[in-house]
Amino acid sequence: MAQRSNDGPAESVALTGVDQQAVVGTCVFLGLGVNDDAESNVHLHIHNGTDNTGKFIASSDPSNGGHDELWFGPGGVKCDGGIFVDVITGTPSGSIFYR
Repeated sequence: MAQRSNDGPAESVALTGVDQQAVVGTCVFLGLGVNDDAESNVHLHIHNGTDNTGKFIASSDPSNGGHDELWFGPGGVKCDGGIFVDVITGTPSGSIFYR
């Protein structure tokens, strides 16, 4: 896999609503935008790696019916093992931003 650029625009991947490997391989986690549909009590964790045992990076817990944004750019957080989204509760929608 080719090395991703460290200075280009952010790329995004949609949240699927369940645990997911959002990005495979070395990347830079820049942030996220997460929505809660008012009934699902969304809470999620972001990890460096391929599962929820990787290094913890961030969490999101938008209020019911709310939206939560986290932004670590422009430098971001380097993730050697990719980005894994661990959905603790609810069914989140939104996006992960990375480079």
